[in-house]
Amino acid sequence: MNSSTTSDLKKNLDAGSQRSRLFKFCSSISKLSEASAAILLIAVVGMNLVQIFFRYVIVDPLSWTEEGMRYSAIWMTFLALAPALVRGEHMAIDLFQGVPSIKLRRFVGYLAPIAIGGFCILLIWKGLDAAIGNLKQVSPAIRITMIIPYAAVPLGAGLTLIQVVCTLLSWDTAIQSDVPEGDFQ
Repeated sequence: MNSSTTSDLKKNLDAGSQRSRLFKFCSSISKLSEASAAILLIAVVGMNLVQIFFRYVIVDPLSWTEEGMRYSAIWMTFLALAPALVRGEHMAIDLFQGVPSIKLRRFVGYLAPIAIGGFCILLIWKGLDAAIGNLKQVSPAIRITMIIPYAAVPLGAGLTLIQVVCTLLSWDTAIQSDVPEGDFQ
């Protein structure tokens, strides 16, 4: 084996190792945001039960539970975007899936994640503006700064953008092995 073949092999192994680390990182982010969304769902159910108890049993409703449930649901929704994208659970139009042209399927396969990524960039940009713009506003019941609920938009979009990049990087492998495009775990 000559030295140029050995160096090419090392470069390919290093690229594969970097790609593997990237996919592990993306998978970890997905699992962490999914677990966080699940914890928030449990918190919403708990706040709802507490509110029902205080409203109907004690007959003295709490003022903060509805607001807490609302903000938790917003965070839960935006944290669950990325894991849903990874598993392909978002609504999709598969009009071009049965087309015999591999080039057209590949083009559409790249176009969808690129469009999602562009929308995520827009959400990050406008979400940061909205969050910073509401920095001094305070919520009426919980009395927290409104940057906390508004921060869910850019954070969730950022996590989704990371998953879009991982999906695009795994796309060629997915086409060759007939694995669904978002499944890189």
